[in-house]
Amino acid sequence: MAGDKPDHDERRGVNGIRMSELDKVFGELAQKRAHQDQERRERYKLAADFLTEFFEADVKPSQTLKNRGIEAHFADNKLILHKPQSGEYQEPLYVVVGEQGEIDIAGRSLGRYQPAEKLAKKRELIGEIISFFDL
Repeated sequence: MAGDKPDHDERRGVNGIRMSELDKVFGELAQKRAHQDQERRERYKLAADFLTEFFEADVKPSQTLKNRGIEAHFADNKLILHKPQSGEYQEPLYVVVGEQGEIDIAGRSLGRYQPAEKLAKKRELIGEIISFFDL
């Protein structure tokens, strides 16, 4: 019977207009991308907050760094340590937050920051600083 057809068609979109399979797949993909982008932003924020705290609590007040002439600056989620008296030939040490929420130091990744691994990540960064400056 002609009246047996349901009034609702699962392929109909907004305002009852029939939605193509391409539009449906594109919509699903856009939603997935938005979700992944939100997760990436959250990971980035966690890592940026960690690096900010590391600078404020561990690097900035460090007497060891000050006594050895190492200066530290933090801006735009980048920690820069350098020894001005070494001249222009010694590269500074950069610690940055990568776009996926990973911590990068001296051009290599230490992996994504996980709050449960906070102390281990701090100690790993400290070890890299000690090694870089031969402390």
